[in-house]
Amino acid sequence: MIAAAEPRADRRAQRLMRVDVARGTLTDGRVASLAEHARPGDVWVLNDAATLPASLAGRAGGRSVELRLAGERVDGSWRAVLFGEGSWRDDTDARPPPPVLAPGEAIELGGALDARVIEVDDRSPRLLTVRFEPGGDAFWRALYALGRPVQYSYLGPSAGRPLDAGLLLQLRRRGAEVTSLTHAAGLSATGDADLDARLPLPERYDVPERTADAIRRALAEGRRVVAVGTSVTRALEGAFALHGEVPAGPGETGMVIGQRTPLRVVDALLTGAHDPQSSHYQLLRAFAPDALLARAVERSTAIGYLGHELGDSWLIA
Repeated sequence: MIAAAEPRADRRAQRLMRVDVARGTLTDGRVASLAEHARPGDVWVLNDAATLPASLAGRAGGRSVELRLAGERVDGSWRAVLFGEGSWRDDTDARPPPPVLAPGEAIELGGALDARVIEVDDRSPRLLTVRFEPGGDAFWRALYALGRPVQYSYLGPSAGRPLDAGLLLQLRRRGAEVTSLTHAAGLSATGDADLDARLPLPERYDVPERTADAIRRALAEGRRVVAVGTSVTRALEGAFALHGEVPAGPGETGMVIGQRTPLRVVDALLTGAHDPQSSHYQLLRAFAPDALLARAVERSTAIGYLGHELGDSWLIA
């Protein structure tokens, strides 16, 4: 599939592949008709997280670097990945490695913001735990002044999404319950093949009481839970794996979902059309057999689906 640099100009033209696991069939359609696939009693869960300006340019070890935030930790420090010279316009894997830093060293980020290295991962020196100076409200002001959203070289700047208010209303009219959680999705590429193989890194989430209650009732009554996005799937399944239910409140999950992962909460998934080389694709293998996913990739490619975050969609159910 061609990686989409931006969403389709006409939202109504965005494509939707229905991957029917029970029947082993594929049906090409349009996202505009998504509600036709909803069932009365479904609980559709969306991620309402805002996009952080998580890319920060700076200097460390006498060199230009980029620090990409990979998630705040409970103690207020941050996981982050350090990149060498270059920018989002450069292929992530082609950029030079960053300088090797040690705990206590600083990354100068400009303005009034610095990052102090607290910990260096023992398997990848570019995976750091850092603490920002200053902290508190001053940190957030500096972050939004100096940072920019993480962007990859194949993407154009857009926040396009397949669902809009009209589609959400249609889902509700079909008898589905639409709710949300907040999941701070992390990085999808680090420039280090070994570190990429460990993705996703642990990520924080927060489940509102209304969402926890909706999921609790759906599981008890045998109704479907539909995750809108792989990040929602990780949050819900990670929470259940830890607690035996999906409780309300904040949490963190490093759960990696793949072919052999039993799904305890999520029955169906609305996701972007991903190629088999992407980390997102491995999660899809928990929902459908490899042969069916391979057919979906082959057909999507043949009929012109656009892939990755801003591309067309699959509904796996």
